[in-house]
Amino acid sequence: MKSEGKQYHFLAGFPRSGNTLLSSILNQNTAIHSSHLSPVNEYYWILQQSANNNENAIRNLKEDNTNAILNNLIKNYYSHISKPIIIDREKAWGTEGNLETIKKHITPTPKIIFTVRPVLEILTSFISILPDRSYIDIEMENNNWWYKDYLTKNDNRCDYIMRPWGMIDKSLITINQILKPENKKVFCVIKYDDIVNAPQETMDSIYTFLELPKYKHNFNKIKKAEKDNDEILGQPNMHDIRPQLKKISQDPKEVLSKYIIDKYSNIGWEGL
Repeated sequence: MKSEGKQYHFLAGFPRSGNTLLSSILNQNTAIHSSHLSPVNEYYWILQQSANNNENAIRNLKEDNTNAILNNLIKNYYSHISKPIIIDREKAWGTEGNLETIKKHITPTPKIIFTVRPVLEILTSFISILPDRSYIDIEMENNNWWYKDYLTKNDNRCDYIMRPWGMIDKSLITINQILKPENKKVFCVIKYDDIVNAPQETMDSIYTFLELPKYKHNFNKIKKAEKDNDEILGQPNMHDIRPQLKKISQDPKEVLSKYIIDKYSNIGWEGL
């Protein structure tokens, strides 16, 4: 979307799929601002819920004022950014409801970069970095997750991560939108392995998708532009990236139990 000299695009995808890494690479381009994990999506949801349920908003039958706020929300949020290309990063931008929000209030022709990775590799990546008492464990307690004593701690963690409307499930739901013929030009699916193994070709495909001039990136000096306060979650390394592209992931069979491998090895979307 072009507005006041700025273009607005979106970066979504699975957790632990190279999303933060890709954002950091994009930020090497001096024309691009790829955001931290953004609250913009949540702001839209909260405002729309308020407009639908607030007594005063309902009493005022005109939608013009509410639409004016929603139509200008992303512009106001990034008003301090002088770069012409904004990429808002939120993992669930591609779900049906969020896609409708983009089309109605931001641009009728959205472009969403969507990072993917096999589910077992994602779970392996999570389990490999979680401390003894992680934010996942705290979430499970706070949400009264039914902890199964006959499973190991990591098996329970994996089942929680894979829960309905959890972080991975929202990404799986997005696959429904990616597969729709009418959304063929909306999504650019980027595989984690392609970022690591063929980085410049992968970046070229992204620039072609965004209709932007190609840019020569430095994959040996990758620096994260933003600071995520992951310490508050007790997980200080959650969004750390290495300065040099390199895949050092463990084999899922070395980390995950047979129960988890059997349960989640045939999700069925990985041919995208």
